[in-house]
Amino acid sequence: MYMVNYDRPIDSILRKFLIHVVITISIISVIGLYLLFDYAEGQISNKSPETGKALQVAYLTDGLFSDAGWGAFGYNAGQEIISKYGYDVKFLDNVSIPNIEKTVRTYADKKYDVIIAQGYEWGDPILKLSNDYPNTKFIVFTGLVKSKNVASIFPRQQDAAYLLGALGSMLSKNHTIGFIGGDQKYPNLKNIYEGYKQGALYINPKSKVLERYLGDWDNQTKGRSAGLSQIEQGADFLLHVADNAGQGVIQAAKEKGVYAFGAVSDQNKLAPDTVVISFILDPAKAYDSVFDMIRMNNFTGTIFTPGLESTRNSTNEDGIVYIAPFHGFQDKISPDIQDRFSQLIRDILNRKIVVP
Repeated sequence: MYMVNYDRPIDSILRKFLIHVVITISIISVIGLYLLFDYAEGQISNKSPETGKALQVAYLTDGLFSDAGWGAFGYNAGQEIISKYGYDVKFLDNVSIPNIEKTVRTYADKKYDVIIAQGYEWGDPILKLSNDYPNTKFIVFTGLVKSKNVASIFPRQQDAAYLLGALGSMLSKNHTIGFIGGDQKYPNLKNIYEGYKQGALYINPKSKVLERYLGDWDNQTKGRSAGLSQIEQGADFLLHVADNAGQGVIQAAKEKGVYAFGAVSDQNKLAPDTVVISFILDPAKAYDSVFDMIRMNNFTGTIFTPGLESTRNSTNEDGIVYIAPFHGFQDKISPDIQDRFSQLIRDILNRKIVVP
C-alpha cells in the first residue's frame, strides 16, 4: 500500500491546495445559500412573482381619507403596509358605489398584485369579477365574502361597542344613551349597535338605548340633527358610527353639553371636552393576517374575524380593535368606574363575556 509522506514538499503543497479548495467551496456554498434564502425571502415577503418588483397594492374605498374616522383608518393602514412590508401602495378614496366594479377592473387591468377594498359594498362586485383576474389577490374590509383569491376581514367591533355601552350606562344621569349609524343595511353596523345595547343593559337592565340611522355617511348636518333629536329625548351619551356625518353628532353633543364616544379612530381631538373615549381599529395590525398568507405564498379564501386587543399593536393578541385612553377624562371619572370598565375589558379578552 502506498502511504503519503507528509514530510515530502510535494505532498505538503498538495495538502495546502486541498485545504484551500475545501475552504473555497464552503464559502461559495454559504454565499449561495444566503443568496437563495434572500431570493426566496424576496419572492415571499415583498416582491411580485411576475415582475420581481415590490408588490403593487391598490387601496380603494368609498370613504374619505379626511373624515377622521373610517377613511382615516384606511389611509393609516395603507401607510402601515408601506412601512412594515415595503410594498408600493396606491390610494384612492371617495369612489361612488355605482363605480365600484369599474374601479376595481381598472386597477386589476393594471395588474396590481393586491387590491384592498375598504367597505362592505365592495364584497359582491369583487366576488363577481375575481375569476377574471386569477393572479390578483383581493381583500375586503369589512367583508363577508371569500373565494380562492378573495379574503375578507370582518372585525368584531361589537366587543368594543359593548364596552362603550357599559360605560355610558355607568355614567348616564338620565339612564338613556344614543346610537347613530350611517346605514343599517351594513351587518357590521347592526353588530356594533347590538353590542352597544347589550353592554348598557348588562350594567342597568332599565337603560334606554336610542337607535337612529341616517342613510348617509357624509352629511354632517344630518348627523348633527340626529344627535340633537336624541339629546332632546334624554340621551346624555352618544355613539356614532357614521363616518364624516358622525362629526355632526359630536358637534351636537358639544353644543348641548353632553358627551360622545368616538368610533374607528381616536376622536377625542375633535372635541376634547366632549369625546370621552373611542373604540379604534388598529391600522398597524389590520391586514397582518392576510399579508402573512401572501408572504408565505399560501393565500386562501378566508374570512378573518379578529376581535378585541388590550393595546394598540399588541404582539401577543390576535385582535385589531382596542379602546383609546380617557385623555382629559382620566381625572373626571371615578376610580371605581374605571376599575369596573377595566375588568369588563379583561372579561371580554378572556372570553368570560362573549358578545354575540
